[in-house]
Amino acid sequence: MAQSDDVVIIDSEYSQRQEVLDNLPVGTTVIEIKGISNPWKSIREYLEQNRSKLVVHLFANTNYNAVKLGGKTYDMNAVDQEFEFSMLEGLYQGSYLQLLVYDCNLGSNPDGLALLKEISEMSYFNIAVPTNCNSIFGADLKFDHTTMNQPTHNSIFQ
Repeated sequence: MAQSDDVVIIDSEYSQRQEVLDNLPVGTTVIEIKGISNPWKSIREYLEQNRSKLVVHLFANTNYNAVKLGGKTYDMNAVDQEFEFSMLEGLYQGSYLQLLVYDCNLGSNPDGLALLKEISEMSYFNIAVPTNCNSIFGADLKFDHTTMNQPTHNSIFQ
């Protein structure tokens, strides 16, 4: 059973979308991001209405230095221009929201880690990502890099 403070954000074009949905614990809240308006605005509006959600599990396609979400590619330049990150900062209430990025590529290189740090600084999310993994579904998946050195939650699949 998923914790009540967890929410899964999954991009509708995520390559492992169905496998993720098939393996989530019963009762997990899932928000699917489609190529609609601003995906970060959708996330912010959901979190504003659901203040008990403290852990966001993000499933989106990535490469070594970008995240694709809602039909938009967020590289360093796009992140620097995304005003919704500063709006997300307004959700900070004494504890950082945790954003767990389920990806084995982004956290394995300096460019990906720099991108996550930039998103973190702009949004006030404590972003965690694995730096060494073969599968996001593995029992050994560890979110061993954090942008704010805060404790992290385990994988939603554990």
